[in-house]
Amino acid sequence: MVHLPLLQRVPRYVTVFVNWACNLTCRECWMYGDSASESTWLEEVKREQISTEMWTGIVDELAANSGAGDPANIAIMGGEPLMHPKIVELCRIAKERLPGGVLDMSTNGTLLTRMADELADSGIDVVYVSLDGPTAEINNPIRGRKSYERAIAGIEALQRAAATRGGPKIALNFVVTGMNYTSLPEMVRLCERMEIPELTVGLASYFTKDEGWRSRPAFEPVTGQPFLSWAGYCNEHQHADMDLVRLREIFDETESMSDSVEVLIAPTRYGNEEKAKFFTPDWHRTVRETTCTKLWAQSTLLPNGQVISCTTFADTVMGSIKGSSLSEVWHGDTYRRMREQIKQGLAPVCYRCCELNMDIEVDPALYTIEPAVVEK
Repeated sequence: MVHLPLLQRVPRYVTVFVNWACNLTCRECWMYGDSASESTWLEEVKREQISTEMWTGIVDELAANSGAGDPANIAIMGGEPLMHPKIVELCRIAKERLPGGVLDMSTNGTLLTRMADELADSGIDVVYVSLDGPTAEINNPIRGRKSYERAIAGIEALQRAAATRGGPKIALNFVVTGMNYTSLPEMVRLCERMEIPELTVGLASYFTKDEGWRSRPAFEPVTGQPFLSWAGYCNEHQHADMDLVRLREIFDETESMSDSVEVLIAPTRYGNEEKAKFFTPDWHRTVRETTCTKLWAQSTLLPNGQVISCTTFADTVMGSIKGSSLSEVWHGDTYRRMREQIKQGLAPVCYRCCELNMDIEVDPALYTIEPAVVEK
């Protein structure tokens, strides 16, 4: 008898979109950016936000089913999470009921000034503030009027609150696009000046319409619904004029220029010469992953209770925690079929997904394809 490794009762990493509303219209955003008009999302969907009851149920289930030495970690996203009217209460609930897990949040930072003290008091572990440039002149044309000035003020307010409370840790997020890549070294200098210890750098997820249409047969038979969320990421025009030689030089420079700022350029398992190919057709031939291992370790919840298999694509619906537990969805037939599908190989839109190369350790036996048995 072959003893296969067990899929954990609940995912070890859970991302929760607590709302869809946002006060910015960042150009690379799939819901509000350059290609948002291609999205089929309805206006009423954008008004959805998670209830306190649903949030508490998620946290309690994770707390009850996580291993004692390996508690589940929760990442809060949006929309803009700070627009949720009870966001501080949600953070408090998570830290009280799942104290061993890491709770982090990604925010545009523009609303931090009004709730920095409360957020620090909630016990949240890490706050990632997104900026797309080290100056207002670079950031604001991408993210919106006064977004830089308001984010910097918010960071400073949270720093003051954290200084008297011992946390949270503050880090900056920067998404590399053709609109801002030459300013990446100066982002490190900004972190140094503001005494921010970490800069996480991601390469912009984007897909061609051809890649999107060719991916539909991989997902639609599993979910039973149209796969169209990729259309909001069709932003090839944002990267068309990048100097790829210069991009590699910038990556090298950025990683070696500071002793006080940790710079993480995703995908971390690739060298800078390889990463510089990300915005070219050669990236498909560069990627070494043959499947998406996070399907066995990470899951994402939407404000309406739907569970999706991929944070990037909101219509990869695996089920709902309305009427079911997260564990039931996680071990359900739809998730099983999605895992079997991706075990066979990546879909065209998977290659530039920002989460394909997440540093998540999963037992290879869970996703390795067993060789076919030939009967003699």
